[in-house]
Amino acid sequence: MSSSTNIKIALIFPSYRSVEDPVSLKETKEHLGIIPPLSLAYVAAILEKAGCLVELIDASALNLTKDQVVDKVNKFNPNFLGFTSTTIDFQHTLEWINYLKKKTNIPIIIGGIHLSVYPKETLTHRAIDYGVIGEAEETLPQLLEHLINKKGLNNVKGICYRENNHIVVTEKRPPTQDLDNCPFPARHLIPNEKYYSFISKKKNFTAMLTSRGCPYKCIFCDNQTILYRYRSPKNVVDEMEQCYNLFKIKEIDIFDALFSVDPNRVIEICREIKRRKLEISWSFRTRVDLVTANMLDELKEAGCIRIYYGIESGDLTILKNINKKINIDTVKRVISLTKEKRIGTFGYFMIGNIGETEDTIKKTLDLMLQLPLDYVQISPVFAPPNTALYESLKKKINRDYWQDYTLNLTKQDLLPLYGTDLTQKEIKRYVRKCYLRFYLGFSYIIKTLFKLSYSEFIRSIKALKDMIFYYCLD
Repeated sequence: MSSSTNIKIALIFPSYRSVEDPVSLKETKEHLGIIPPLSLAYVAAILEKAGCLVELIDASALNLTKDQVVDKVNKFNPNFLGFTSTTIDFQHTLEWINYLKKKTNIPIIIGGIHLSVYPKETLTHRAIDYGVIGEAEETLPQLLEHLINKKGLNNVKGICYRENNHIVVTEKRPPTQDLDNCPFPARHLIPNEKYYSFISKKKNFTAMLTSRGCPYKCIFCDNQTILYRYRSPKNVVDEMEQCYNLFKIKEIDIFDALFSVDPNRVIEICREIKRRKLEISWSFRTRVDLVTANMLDELKEAGCIRIYYGIESGDLTILKNINKKINIDTVKRVISLTKEKRIGTFGYFMIGNIGETEDTIKKTLDLMLQLPLDYVQISPVFAPPNTALYESLKKKINRDYWQDYTLNLTKQDLLPLYGTDLTQKEIKRYVRKCYLRFYLGFSYIIKTLFKLSYSEFIRSIKALKDMIFYYCLD
C-alpha cells in the first residue's frame, strides 16, 4: 500500500461486560481469565505489514474506562478506529463504538464474523462507517488505500459501506489460502504480562491459532461455515518460539476449533518443538475421536499439559441429534487414556440440546462424575447464527432473532429454545446442579488441594464462584 506510511489506526478491544446478557450468560470474566484479543492482534500485524502505524488498546486487560480509551485515542490521533465483533458481542461493541464516535468523530471500521452474516444490518448504525466482511489480509489494506486516495470502493471485494444513503455490499472475497503467509499476531502491541486463564499455570500466558474453520458438522457450531485450513508445523512452532524468546511466554493455549484433525501434523508439531528444545507448556481443543495413544505420548514429551475435549452429553441419542458423531465408550476410553499419560483433561458439556429431558441430563451428570476430568465447563445450549441449530430455530419462531438483535430490536428478548420441553429456568437450575456436583464433591476438593499451588487454588475458587453465581439467580 504505497501511501500507507502516514495512516494511523487505533484498534479497540472493549472491556468485558459486567452485566447479565439477555441472550446468554453473564459475561463477567474477571476471574475466568483475560485472553489476548487475537483477531485484533492479527489485524494489527496485517496493518503494520502494509506500512500503517498501529495502536492496539486492550481495555479489558488494562481495565480502562471508555473515557480513558478516548484519552489514549486522542493522544495517538489516528485516521481510523477499528473494532471486531461476534454476533453475541455486537450490542456491547456498538455501545463502545457509539461512545468513541461521539467523543472523537473518527471514521470507524468494523470486522469480525458478525459482518459475514449481517453486513447491511450492521451498517444501519450510523456510527459505523465501513465493514470488512470475511478475512482481512487483503481486504483491509486495499480498503484503506482506496479511502486515503479517495478512490471508489465498489471494486474492493469483501466490504460494506454507505453511498448516497444506501448500504453497499461488494462482491465476496475468497478466503486466504496459505496461512503460512499471514503475519504472526502483533504481540508487541499488547500487555502480554496481563493475560491468563483461570487454569493457566505459568506466566506469561497467551492464546494462539494454528488453523481456521472446522471440517465437522455439529449443529451448534458456526466454525463449519469457515473453510478449513491449517498452518504448517514449522510455521506453528516458529510462532511458539517467537512467543518464548521475544515475549517471555511460558504457556500457550491453542484456540483452534479442532487442533488434531490431522494426527500426522500434530506429531510433526510435537517433534519440531522437541527438536528445538523449546521448554513451553501448551494446551488445545479437540474431539475424543481425534486422539490416539501414540499421539498422546508425543504430546506429553512436547510439553502439552492439557486437552479440552468437546463431550457435550452423556446420552447417545442427544449426541446423534446434534450430529456430534462420537460414542460414550470412546469418550470414556480416551479421557482415561489421557489421564494415564499424565495430561490434564477438561470437558465441555451442554444442557438443553434437542431431545433433552431430565433423564438425559442425569446421564450427562453421571458421565461427568465418572470421567477422570480435571475441569468441566457446562453451558446452556446456545444457537448462534450460521448454524443448523439456528436455522431450525428460525423456522420455528418465524423470524430472524439475530437480525433483530443486530438492528437493536430485541435488547431484552431471550433467545428461544429449540427441541426441548425444558424451560430456560429449568436448564439454568440443571447447569447449576451439575457445577455444584462436580466441583464441590469431596474427592474433587481433596485431589485439587494437593495438585494446585495456593495462587492457582484461589484463582480456581474465584472462577468457580463466577461460573456458579449466575445460575444461583432466579
